Amino acid sequence: MSVPVTGRVARRARRMEYACVTLLPALVTAGRFWNGFVFDDVYVITNGTFIHDSANLPLVFTRHAMVASSLDQAVGHPPLDTYRPVPLLTFFWDAWLSGQRPWAYHLTNMVLHAVCCALLLALLRRLVPRLPSVTRAALACMFGLSPWLSEAHVWINGRSDPLMTSFLLLATWAALTKPTLRSRAAVFGGCLLALLAKEVAVLALPFVVLAPFWARGECDALPEQRLSWRSFGAVLLSPTLALLVYLGMRMAALRGLRTHDDGAQLLAALSHLPVLWADGLYRALVPGGYVLRSLRDDYAGLGVSVVALSVLVCIGGVTLGTMSRRRAPLVGFGLAWFAFTLSPVALISTVLWPGFGRYLYLPTVGLVLALAGGLEALVALRPALRRVALGLPVLVCLLSAPLLAFATTVYHDDEGLYLEALARAPEQAWTHGFLGLHYRREGECQRAIPLLAHADQLDSTDARYLTSLGHCLVETHQFDAALAVGREGERRFRDTRQEAAFLFIQAVCLPPPELDRIEQLLTRCLVVYPGRQDCADALDQARALRG
Repeated sequence: MSVPVTGRVARRARRMEYACVTLLPALVTAGRFWNGFVFDDVYVITNGTFIHDSANLPLVFTRHAMVASSLDQAVGHPPLDTYRPVPLLTFFWDAWLSGQRPWAYHLTNMVLHAVCCALLLALLRRLVPRLPSVTRAALACMFGLSPWLSEAHVWINGRSDPLMTSFLLLATWAALTKPTLRSRAAVFGGCLLALLAKEVAVLALPFVVLAPFWARGECDALPEQRLSWRSFGAVLLSPTLALLVYLGMRMAALRGLRTHDDGAQLLAALSHLPVLWADGLYRALVPGGYVLRSLRDDYAGLGVSVVALSVLVCIGGVTLGTMSRRRAPLVGFGLAWFAFTLSPVALISTVLWPGFGRYLYLPTVGLVLALAGGLEALVALRPALRRVALGLPVLVCLLSAPLLAFATTVYHDDEGLYLEALARAPEQAWTHGFLGLHYRREGECQRAIPLLAHADQLDSTDARYLTSLGHCLVETHQFDAALAVGREGERRFRDTRQEAAFLFIQAVCLPPPELDRIEQLLTRCLVVYPGRQDCADALDQARALRG
C-alpha cells in the first residue's frame, strides 16, 4: 500500500526539521575541534588523574564533583559542594577514547547539544503543532545557535547543563504522553538522571509535573488530563521518587545537603534576583557577542536606575504570563520555567565564579516555549502580523550564527578567553588576575607579575593574586620583593589557611644564616594549615641542615 502524499510530505518535513536543528549548530561550532583545554578543563583533564583511571569509577557516586579535579586537595571542601556523577561518568568515557587529547571531549559536547536541540523540537512539535514547520525549527535553532549558551556546550566542563537539560526535556516529553508504566518509568529515569547531572534540576521538577495540566492547552491532540487529586498524584509520583533517591545519594556523598554558606549570602542573592532575571532575558533573546563574565563584579556597581528597570521588566513578565493564561498558557509556563531555573544563579552572583552563559542553558528552554506559545496566539489574534511574527525566530537565528562561530573561537585557549574578558572589564580585578594566573602556570612569570600586582591592588581580599605574585617573584629571583609580599600577605591573612602560603614564601627567601627564623615560619605554616606538604618538606630540610 502506498503512503498518502500528505503523509510523505509530513515525514519529509519532520526529517528536515530535525536535520536543521541538529546539524546547523554542529556546523557553526565545528571550530571547537581546534580548541584546547581551558579554564577548569586543565585541572580535570590535563592535571587531574581521576578520570584517567577506571578504578575510580565507583567513587563518582560517593564523592563530590571536585574529586575529579587536581584542585581537590588544594581547596579542601568547596564552599558550594556539588554532586554530579553523570557528567563525571561521561568524562571517563572521553578519557578512554582520547586520553588527554581534546577531540573526544568536544565530540561528546557537540552530540549532547544536538540531542538537546532535537528534544526541544520534539517538545515544540507536541505543544505547538499549529506553528509552521519553519517557525518550529527556527525556534529550536534560536536555542541551538545562541552565542551565550556556547559556554555550556563549547566549553568542555560546561556539559553538566546540556546533560541535565536533555534528561529534563525527555522527562517533560514523556509526561505529556498517555500515562502508562513505560511513560512513568521514562519520567522517573529522566528526572533522576537530570538531578545526578546538576542539582538545579530540582527547580525544574514542578514543571515536569505541571506540564500535562498547564501546557496542554496549546494542543488539542494531547491526551486529556483533568486536574484532580488522583491524576495529579499519578503524575507527581515519578518525579517525587526520583527526588527522594537523589537526595539520599547526595546526603550520603556530601554528609548533608550543602546549599549555601550563611544567611547573609542568601539575602545578598535575593537582592540580585530582579537584575539576574532581566539580564538573563536580554542575553537569551537578543543576539550579542559572548564574553566570560563575573556576575559578582558586574552586579556590584549597579545603580538604582538599573535595578528599578530590572524590577519593571520582571513585573512586565509576570503581567504577561498572567494575562495570557487562558489564550496562551504556554507563555506563563515558559516564563515561570525560566525564572525558577535561573534563580539559583543568584547564589553564584555573590561569589567570584566566572560564567553566565552555561547557567542560561536550561532557563532558555522556558523562554523558547514561551515565545512559541506567544507567536501562536499572536498569529491567531492578528493574522496580518503572521509573516512578521513567524519570521522573527528566523531573523534571530541569522544574527546569532556568526556570533556563535566567534564565541567558539573565544574558547580556543586560556589566554584568548581572559584577554577578551580583560578588554570588556579592565576595572575588574579577576580579569587581570586570571590572566596572570594563566601566565604563571605557563611559566611566563615576567608577564604574570604586573597583572597579578594590578589585580591585588583592585581586590586585596583575594589571596590567590598576592600568593601567585610572591611565587613569581621567587621564581624570577626577586627575593627582596618576594619577602615584602610574604610579610604583607602574613599581615593581611593572619590566622587563616591562606597565611600559610605567605609564611612559606618568606621562608624560601631568607638566607641560610637565618635558620631559626625559617624554622619558626615553617612551623607556623603547619599550625595554620596542618599537613601542608611544601611546608613540611621545607621544615625537614631545615632541620637536616641544622643537624
